Amino acid sequence: MHLFHRIQPRRIISIAAGIPRSLFHLRVQTRAFNAHHDTFSLRLASRNYLRTRKFLLMFYDTGSVLVIFGMFTAVVLLVWTMVSLLSSTFLRVTAPDTSTSLLKRAAVGAATRATAHPRVTHAVNPIIPGLTVPLKHLPLILLSLCISQIVHESGHAITAAIHRIPMLAAGASITLMFPAAFVTLPSARVEELSLLDRLRVITSGCFHNLTLWLILLAAAWSGIGQRMLLVGYEDVSARGLIVAHVEADSPLSMHLPVGAFLTALDDLPLKSSRDAWSTYLLEPTPTTYTQGWCVDASQLSDDHQCCSDTDNSASSSSCFVSFESKMEEYCTNPVAILSQMRNRCDSSTSCLESQSCIKPRGDQDILRITVNHEDAGTEDERIVLWSGPRYEVWEQVQTTHLAPRFGIIPLGLPAIFADFFQYLKLTNLSLYLLNSLPLPALDGSQLLIILLEMVFTRWFHTPSTILDIEALRTRGTRAYERRVQHVLQTFIMIGTCTLLGSCVMLGIIEWMIV
Repeated sequence: MHLFHRIQPRRIISIAAGIPRSLFHLRVQTRAFNAHHDTFSLRLASRNYLRTRKFLLMFYDTGSVLVIFGMFTAVVLLVWTMVSLLSSTFLRVTAPDTSTSLLKRAAVGAATRATAHPRVTHAVNPIIPGLTVPLKHLPLILLSLCISQIVHESGHAITAAIHRIPMLAAGASITLMFPAAFVTLPSARVEELSLLDRLRVITSGCFHNLTLWLILLAAAWSGIGQRMLLVGYEDVSARGLIVAHVEADSPLSMHLPVGAFLTALDDLPLKSSRDAWSTYLLEPTPTTYTQGWCVDASQLSDDHQCCSDTDNSASSSSCFVSFESKMEEYCTNPVAILSQMRNRCDSSTSCLESQSCIKPRGDQDILRITVNHEDAGTEDERIVLWSGPRYEVWEQVQTTHLAPRFGIIPLGLPAIFADFFQYLKLTNLSLYLLNSLPLPALDGSQLLIILLEMVFTRWFHTPSTILDIEALRTRGTRAYERRVQHVLQTFIMIGTCTLLGSCVMLGIIEWMIV
């Protein structure tokens, strides 16, 4: 997801030379913003903006500390990810082959699906369209990446203006399909700054990403986005959920039209909670049946083969149990029973003498979806039965609790905005952490150089043209310190590259053996 950008190139090339050198890399830059940058820099240097400049210096000093913390945090996350990937890969390689048990649909099969390959939580999970996230989210990811890159580079431009460093050019590039932004600063002017000033310039980009992530996090916590959407949408969560999208190749696409109300899953009312849909479909909660069905004894088979078979996926019968006692098992066709809205019972005494009150056994992969095509009134409700794991319904059907107030407003717009802001948060947090890593061509490499110089020299050293006789006498000592500094820098950068490469390779191996 993260793209490299240049902060300190040695020279600037013209616009004509930047367009394009190959079909895989397009690059364009402009000097149109240079005058505005110079004007902003002059204003900050004037007495009228003295307080503003002091505030910005304090602001970016805080950012420097947070980015240094982010660099160490990112390295720890890399180590954690590598250890968890090693553990996960080892468990998957050494686990016995349970491929046959994955086909079971009985109680053993349900437990096997959850424990066949132990899940290990990774500190870092990549965003790969088509693999880890839907491919249709690619435009949202690219747009959020563009915005995050612009926010990042604006930090370098602002701190350069604070320290009277001119901006030579600004531009954007596309490598394959991934966008990147950059600002070009004169490296000689940057290197003339004190260590603390250089630290502000280098860390400001990552700090901008962190700041935007915190703002988006606060906005999500405050619910301001939901209140803004209520201008054009109505909250219908008190009645149920609305189908916003169904995968085209899903069997449910013919039974759950977009715009239909979903009022219940099994006997769980969806109006009980906004999270009821995800919680019931994703978490290993027991099937919720508050009532059973009165079924004539003639429809119940005495042959309990469907209840004892470990694999009855090919059978048209399912295993039912008495509502009062789970020890009494029956085999019958579930469609004729579960599709009914009536004949519900709390016990066999609520049924006729020739009937029994039964419900599906808890391990049966059958889901009742109560659907209403117009409103939440019970007169128009019908039942859609799903046979299979519940999480597949969550993967194939998207729901929303917001209904448009006007016909011209798209039903799926809130979901698109929610996905976009989620990716915007993730890309900003990723740029903050990844760019702070001590890797070549990233801000972290320059940050590492500054931190090592702070360790081996004075913190607030300002370049001077005054000849220091004592410095000439200790030239050999300083040369030794520079060599040690270079060795440490190389060792840390190679170690970080090794960590990152190991995580990528282990991730590919884990994906291949799943």
